[in-house]
Amino acid sequence: MVFYFLVYKILVVIIDLVGLTFTILVLRKNKRDPKNQLFFLMTIFALGWITFAYLSDIPSLFQISLFLNRFIYFCISLFIITTYFFSIYFPRKTKFSFSFGWFNLLYFIFGIVIASLSLFSPLLVKEIKKTTWGTDIVFGPLLPFFAILGFSWSIPLYFFYRKFLILSQNEKLQIKYLLFGLFIFFLANIIFNAILPQIYGSFKYYWFGNLSIIFFLIFTGYAITKRELFEIKIIWTAVLVGLIAILLFVDLLFLTSQKWMIVVKGITFCLFLIFGRSLILSVIHEISLREKLEKAYEELKKLDTAKSEFISMASHQLRTPLSAIKGYISMIIEGSYGQIPELVKEKLQNVFISNERLIQIVNTLLDISKIDLGKMEIKKEPVQIEEIIQSCYDDLKIEAEKKGLNFVFEKPETPLPKINADPLRIRQVFMNLIDNAIKYTPKGEIKMTVSQKGNSILFLIKDSGGGLTDKEKKEIFQSFTRGSAGLDYFIEGTGLGLSIAKRITELHQGKIWAESEGKDKGSTFFVELPIQ
Repeated sequence: MVFYFLVYKILVVIIDLVGLTFTILVLRKNKRDPKNQLFFLMTIFALGWITFAYLSDIPSLFQISLFLNRFIYFCISLFIITTYFFSIYFPRKTKFSFSFGWFNLLYFIFGIVIASLSLFSPLLVKEIKKTTWGTDIVFGPLLPFFAILGFSWSIPLYFFYRKFLILSQNEKLQIKYLLFGLFIFFLANIIFNAILPQIYGSFKYYWFGNLSIIFFLIFTGYAITKRELFEIKIIWTAVLVGLIAILLFVDLLFLTSQKWMIVVKGITFCLFLIFGRSLILSVIHEISLREKLEKAYEELKKLDTAKSEFISMASHQLRTPLSAIKGYISMIIEGSYGQIPELVKEKLQNVFISNERLIQIVNTLLDISKIDLGKMEIKKEPVQIEEIIQSCYDDLKIEAEKKGLNFVFEKPETPLPKINADPLRIRQVFMNLIDNAIKYTPKGEIKMTVSQKGNSILFLIKDSGGGLTDKEKKEIFQSFTRGSAGLDYFIEGTGLGLSIAKRITELHQGKIWAESEGKDKGSTFFVELPIQ
């Protein structure tokens, strides 16, 4: 029996510690929230229930055991009442509940009457009998009414079920956690507090049912703080520190006899309390910082989305007048409005080129905003990748020849397997890479190859241009980032082309990367696209 009470005592202490930690954390989230207040009361009554149940079985407390048992059923009654009202507010109050109407009022009065009669009269707990395992109860005429109150737990179950059908996905997940803990607690009490007493004629195993309340409290508390998952760290840190402190205290009081050891262990115990408090505070501080970072991240995401939407709107608004300007300038140059002097025509050609550059920038910004907002449409179809590269080569060959570059595309002798891709978007990737290679290669050679590599098609373009440093290789595909060679050779650009190429490639489940031996040693860009 000594071992029995020791195990029982340890479990009660652990549950009290965990339960109090949970309810404090839940209450500090929002002290004015009715569901948090009700959870706090629910936990206090539940812990009072199991704690007084343990105390009622201690032989040395048999003289006050009758009062302790009556106080147990007082706590149980109040626990049931608060659970009922908690079910109205968790996870949020809904229209189908009875609000605070006549039913709630009658239920509350009925529960308070049962609780008061349980504590202050012999109508429920008539007397107690001393047994080898603790105390057994002789019930009075109030037992059927208490049973009615107990079975009223089916009402919260009904509420939770109705809410599960109409609430959001996150709130449904919260109710799932709560119902899981409720199911374990309900099943344990049916077995140990209802079925087994009927079989054995004794409440010998009741404490298994009582202690299962911890599952209900933990899962309910977790459901309330579901969005703050890091708080679990606080709970387990506090529980661990508390358990070690209890073990040290028990060892100090009951397992140490030598005075010098008592002093040493006493100092150790005090130092551990200081250390444990610091540990818990540091975890709370860490969680607070993470919560602030999460909020800042959410705000940043909103700002980023707003930025992308603004760029998209502005780009659409700019593209229309720029296209109109392009059309009119083209018609003026062609003489649609009459002949103009050659000097004027030359200047208008410059305006036309500048306008084209603006249109390209607007289109680039529009592509970036579409990708950021997830609105870029990828219309895949079977394409022959080497044919797309060949068309890009043909379009840019003149630019390479103007610079005197040895511009080579080694087209495969046999056709490569077709891939599913958006031909316009994939062409945009290759055009960007080839155009960059021509711009950043003042002299020498540009060589392109495409081949099959396992289940992928691998394209590479190698140039003898400005090259890349190790830092530039890592950052070159970021938005608004350009290699230092652009400044060296006075090349204009927005630093968005490679970023868009990378994102388009990734939308095709492919990869793009760059390699270079260093500054002024040329660079090689790779694009790998899956065949399937």
